[in-house]
Amino acid sequence: MNKNSLMLRGSMIAFGAALLASAGSAAMADDEKDTQSVDVGVEIEPLTGPGSLAMTVESDSTALTEGESTDLERVFTGTLPKVTVTDTRAPEDIPAGAFWYVMGTASDFHDAQGENSIEASHLGWSPQLVEGEGEGEPFVEVGGDVAPSAPGLADQELLYLAESAEANAGGGRFSAVADLKLAVPADVAAGSYSSTITLSLFE
Repeated sequence: MNKNSLMLRGSMIAFGAALLASAGSAAMADDEKDTQSVDVGVEIEPLTGPGSLAMTVESDSTALTEGESTDLERVFTGTLPKVTVTDTRAPEDIPAGAFWYVMGTASDFHDAQGENSIEASHLGWSPQLVEGEGEGEPFVEVGGDVAPSAPGLADQELLYLAESAEANAGGGRFSAVADLKLAVPADVAAGSYSSTITLSLFE
């Protein structure tokens, strides 16, 4: 038998073995008798890196309800969900003389049909520190009242602020809320209106 014949025969044997292996795998797959599952768990430890300055808001929505309206003006009131600033940084990581502060601004109100709108200048607020979470601390202050008239919350307005180093040393966690007030003309079009108050933390 010549060399070429041996090579050809070897190739045919290899090809036949591959077919047998494939057929065996298929047979094994078809012959599966049972299935078992394995639960996989993992314990992920908290990060131990440097701390951070962060803001959280207790809820992503609130509602205004009609209050002391008159023949000339309709008034709606509500409460801004609690806003909390937490500082977990090491004292040496806080910039000297820094203050952190939270600003808020509102978008115009639009009705569900997109036919009518109320300018954000008609929405105002009255910020307050939360008892036990900033109230009474000399290094935490709220912004002034913003009346529901121009500019209202159409521009960025201060919710509250703190001296960064003193707030960090004083516990590093402080909260504020705000009474909201929307005042519109008595002839405002009826409808379901919505706006968005954007809160931003700066330092």
